[in-house]
Amino acid sequence: MKTNLTVIALLFLLANGTLVVRSSNRNLNSTTPIAAPADVQGNSMTKKTVDAQAQDMAGIEKLHRQDIAATLSRDPVALTNLWTNDAVRLGPGQPAEVGRKAIRETNQRWSALPGFKVLSYVPETKDLTILDGWAVEWGYVTGSYVESPGGEVKQIRGTRLAVLKKLPDRSWKWFRLMGTPLGVLASHVVQGSRPSFGSNAGRQADLAAIEKLHQQDIAATLSRDPVALTDSYTYDAVRLGPIPPAEVGKQVILASNQRQTANKEFKVLNYVPEPKDLTFLDGGWAVEWRQFTGSFIASAGGAPTQVRGTVLIVYKKMPDGSWKGFRGMGVPA
Repeated sequence: MKTNLTVIALLFLLANGTLVVRSSNRNLNSTTPIAAPADVQGNSMTKKTVDAQAQDMAGIEKLHRQDIAATLSRDPVALTNLWTNDAVRLGPGQPAEVGRKAIRETNQRWSALPGFKVLSYVPETKDLTILDGWAVEWGYVTGSYVESPGGEVKQIRGTRLAVLKKLPDRSWKWFRLMGTPLGVLASHVVQGSRPSFGSNAGRQADLAAIEKLHQQDIAATLSRDPVALTDSYTYDAVRLGPIPPAEVGKQVILASNQRQTANKEFKVLNYVPEPKDLTFLDGGWAVEWRQFTGSFIASAGGAPTQVRGTVLIVYKKMPDGSWKGFRGMGVPA
């Protein structure tokens, strides 16, 4: 258990992804009325804006209901219809599923397992940020299942981070998602997938700035400097590991980094991130998923421990042209 906790702590140090809301967008949580007359920055909102917001919320809520129904029924067609054609699903202990075809094949294998039954599935959205045609949400999930009739009931609890895409018919679907319970339950039947790469022509300056953030991430992880590890986050960032609770806000992330780097005998020997896909969203936003390998020693003279994992990150472009994160999640491979 000590080793597992150490690995999770390292994952937290490696998962340097986050996101920030600009004033023209809406950042909603479960306590925000849909028809609020002003946005979260206090700017007046026209009836057209409020109506559009209500339509987006209704469309996203419909996706949530479809997600619950499909997961409980284990219907492979319904499970696949939740995703865009170019979606990527990421889960702990399994290869990335790149593209709707790969997701469908996994769903079919999972649904074919004899005797397997989902007893409960309760997602809880903690924060939803709506952009122009995109949305970012994070939250917790609980559920239970049996692997055979009369078998032991097993409980699951975890976190998830998702990027949603609005389609031309105004429906919403998953574009990137990490941490879905389906990935946990189906991890023993998935197959590998090839990575995908988006087209980012004309974004050379942004790509250079994000690459600079990558290099800062590597340097901070190797040095285990808690301040440098925290500088890549926005003030309202959220960092998630495989299990709750989330770390909400830059100050909470800093405190966590300080605790995790307090052991001066702990040393990161190497850290090699491998970006798989970077997609620019609305204006100054981007989403990336990547895999990484690394190794560390927990004490002087100790044996090296190897780690592998996957990270999903949403980036925000700052006024000075630099990029930082606001939502990030990492899971072990």
